[in-house]
Amino acid sequence: MLLKRFFAVFLAIFILFVIGCAYVQTQVKHYKGIEEDFSSHFYSGAAEKIEKAGQEGKYEGKDKVLYYLDMGIALHFAGRYQESNEYLNKAEIAIEENFTKSISKVMISFLLNDNALDYAGEDYEDIFINIIKNLNYIHLNKKEDAMVEIRRTNLKLNRLQDKYGTMAEKLGESKKLKESETEFSFIPGKTNIRYSITGSYLSMLGYKSMGEWDDAEIDRRKLFEASSGRLEDFSQEVLSPSAENTVPVYTICFAGKSPVKIQSTLLLDFDPDLNMARVMLPGKENTEINSFRYKGDNEFHLKFAVPEIVRRKSRIRHIRTLVNGRTLDELHPLEDFGRIAEETFNVKKPIIYLRAALRTFIKAAIDATAKEAIDEHDTGNIAKDKILAGLLKFTVDAVTDATENADLRCWRTMPGRVYAGKIDLVPGEYEIAFEYLDEHGNVVDLEKRRVLIDKNDMNLIEGVSYR
Repeated sequence: MLLKRFFAVFLAIFILFVIGCAYVQTQVKHYKGIEEDFSSHFYSGAAEKIEKAGQEGKYEGKDKVLYYLDMGIALHFAGRYQESNEYLNKAEIAIEENFTKSISKVMISFLLNDNALDYAGEDYEDIFINIIKNLNYIHLNKKEDAMVEIRRTNLKLNRLQDKYGTMAEKLGESKKLKESETEFSFIPGKTNIRYSITGSYLSMLGYKSMGEWDDAEIDRRKLFEASSGRLEDFSQEVLSPSAENTVPVYTICFAGKSPVKIQSTLLLDFDPDLNMARVMLPGKENTEINSFRYKGDNEFHLKFAVPEIVRRKSRIRHIRTLVNGRTLDELHPLEDFGRIAEETFNVKKPIIYLRAALRTFIKAAIDATAKEAIDEHDTGNIAKDKILAGLLKFTVDAVTDATENADLRCWRTMPGRVYAGKIDLVPGEYEIAFEYLDEHGNVVDLEKRRVLIDKNDMNLIEGVSYR
């Protein structure tokens, strides 16, 4: 009878996990129509779909940041700049709050997975928020507010390693881990990124438009440093005087889609002979990623899931600017957000991987304890009890498997790369077009608009293609 009661309890838990599996898995099906609207330049339609998905619970409480991010970018490209900033402000605040909460809720992520935590965004996403807010303020003719956003990008990059150093320290203080038979330390990765290339470029334009040439030159040097000298000639061109009777017109275009996360499998190997546990990438030659001391007597070989950053393909290789139907400029590749995503993700990757490994070990220990309890209450005298015991062990394994998923949440509507250019025009009204070309020079997308070039304006023209 006792075994039956155990079975009823575990079965109830399993059913709850199956019903609520969305709670510990990343949901992306609702993005299909949204991304199609982005690719078709139908940003108002995308905003409506995002809002509807929110009403249908697709962006549940723990994924609220993604709702704010998706709405913010859709409204930006729809030209609704003030509304865009309102959502992006909410996203930025929620990201900071959720990161703080994720440290205090460390045991939840150890027992379930990171999908159960409120999404705190990736660092490259957090930085891009300020890039878009800067552009929103430029379009709203609020230059001082625009410059504040760029300063925030540099602040976030400068504190990146300290941010995850604090997380590593808090994780190491976990009571549950201190009681385990392992000795380990969480150590964040490192990055050489000090400045955002796009941020430095926009800051340079901002200071130039305000006549603050010394500050503009400082940003030009940051641009030079961040791009390893690649943008030296272009940055000089941006700061050079325009031809007589003309004013500078700056173009900035986003192209392709942001990187996403996929689930990758790693191995966790506990070797009592070496008193060592190792996290390894499976393959012909198992590559060690991390290791820590292990005092146990039992040998374990476990698999676990972690997120991995991958770039999405884009057909766009070049972008050129046409003025009244005549080609005047080919834009310069400014920044690849896929590279920034990988670089910033590498800072917290050792923490994510080790935390996932230890979560797998803790679950395996709980699993083994539960099965031992089942065996202790199985007298072996009643065939029905043997069947129930088998089903109960299956339930324990199923619950463990159902809760082990990598956190694949990310800002899927963010663009992937940014290009920039400069042309000189006499003040007046023009048709400006952006042609997005593939590697063979074929036009894969085209944007046209009527613009008024004003000698007293910054004259920043923005384009985007998600092809």
